[in-house]
Amino acid sequence: MWTILYEIVFSSVFLLLSTLVLLYFYGVRTYGFWKKRGVPYVEPKYPFFGNTFETALSIKPAYVAQLEIYKRFIGQRFVGVFTFTNPTLFVRDPELVEAVMIKDFTSFYNRGTASNHEQEPLSAHLFHLENQKWKILRQKLSPTFTSGKLKGMHQQLVDCSDALVKYINGFAVRDEPVEMREVMAKFTTDVIGSCAFGLNTNAMSDPDSEFRKNGRKIFESSIKRRFFSLLKMNFPQLQKYVNLKSIDQSTEDFFMNLVKSTMLYREANNVTRNDFVQLLMELKKQEQNLTKTDQQDEDELIIDDKIIAANAFVFFVAGFETTASTLSYCLYELSLNQEIQEQAYQHVVSVLSKHGGQVSYEAIREMTFLKQIFSETLRKYPPVPELLRKSTKDYVIPGTSVAIPKGTRVTIPVYSLHYDSKYFPEPEKFKPERFDREKNKIKIGTYLPFGDGPRICIGERFAKMEIQVALVKLLTKYRFTLNSKTISPLVYNSSTILLMPIGGIWIDLHKRDE
Repeated sequence: MWTILYEIVFSSVFLLLSTLVLLYFYGVRTYGFWKKRGVPYVEPKYPFFGNTFETALSIKPAYVAQLEIYKRFIGQRFVGVFTFTNPTLFVRDPELVEAVMIKDFTSFYNRGTASNHEQEPLSAHLFHLENQKWKILRQKLSPTFTSGKLKGMHQQLVDCSDALVKYINGFAVRDEPVEMREVMAKFTTDVIGSCAFGLNTNAMSDPDSEFRKNGRKIFESSIKRRFFSLLKMNFPQLQKYVNLKSIDQSTEDFFMNLVKSTMLYREANNVTRNDFVQLLMELKKQEQNLTKTDQQDEDELIIDDKIIAANAFVFFVAGFETTASTLSYCLYELSLNQEIQEQAYQHVVSVLSKHGGQVSYEAIREMTFLKQIFSETLRKYPPVPELLRKSTKDYVIPGTSVAIPKGTRVTIPVYSLHYDSKYFPEPEKFKPERFDREKNKIKIGTYLPFGDGPRICIGERFAKMEIQVALVKLLTKYRFTLNSKTISPLVYNSSTILLMPIGGIWIDLHKRDE
């Protein structure tokens, strides 16, 4: 009996140890990738995690980990790292950034963030789509952001900005500080609701606004959510077996039903608006005459209700959080730099006086100093601290004999480039004059708040116009100072890829004389 028991225990231990050994070697199987190619690299510490152990478990913010690598390899054009087990090219050199984003774009036009569109219908949008489908959709959506279309949305931005001023006036009257990130998130929610969906979302006036509730859910941060997000991106095959959905089911249902009901109402009542959903509806109508053969082409992209919902959703997601953050950080910096704030105020007043006091489209275009201010804000606080690409073909890195195979991931450390004193002297200082085009020229590949090249953020111009209109309205009504409730210097949440300050940004309002 003891012999049998011994054999069972021995077999079990042997099987366990064998399994652990196999798992270990499987988890480190790619770790010789960069060494074989003679590329300097960061030695991975753990199986499976590569160099992402601390960021995956939210021990350290991703931008901090990247900044450490960036500074450690001064003098190197690129470095090898491992995102979990995936070999990833970490690009430090602006010229190589330019090659990846622009010159050799055809070798890197995918982000490597593709999702399971059947499992997550709201992921079938411009950010995630790849290959020919991305190219087709980009071409179809580009007309949304022409100068003519943007000019047509200008008054909606003015109206929403007036509502913002009215909303925060209550805080000024009560002499209460304002947590700007939450307020600006409500403001940008109303802007996107109006300009994308043609709806009054009432995020500022209604604390129970469904739009704001669902927007908040999308960006709720947690260690679990961060970890699952990285798992999904780096091991996409897991989605076949494990539910790694990024979006809460109730939020998915909310947006799917919202877009569907909006389209049904417009079609039934012959309603036409100058907004994003309307453009998508018109594209859908244009394609209804496609033949069955065309529709079966796997490289074609047919605009159906799911595609409309997904792209309306990403317009909302990309448009409200990043713009809200930029506005908040802008007011934070202006509160710390009173001389710059006063200069901005005088500049705005001067330009408006030439336009009869009206915040017109033409007046906004003349406010060059305001552009310098939000450009510097975007440098210090990039909406997305890193950009991702994935090689679509074998590629030899220019000026070297290093070849990376198709499917290799590439990361561009935006935050690190923005804080490199070689390109931006005294990077910790807020200096809008860096973006005075008559005095300074920004080196290509060093300033990337919206990305660059053919895959640059399609809503860049809309976001900039929205920020400017809001700043004009705010600066003409209030002077801003920093409230002691703000943790300064800012400390960021480590469980999200975005720069989210712990404790928020609290600002005191001081009404200007009319």
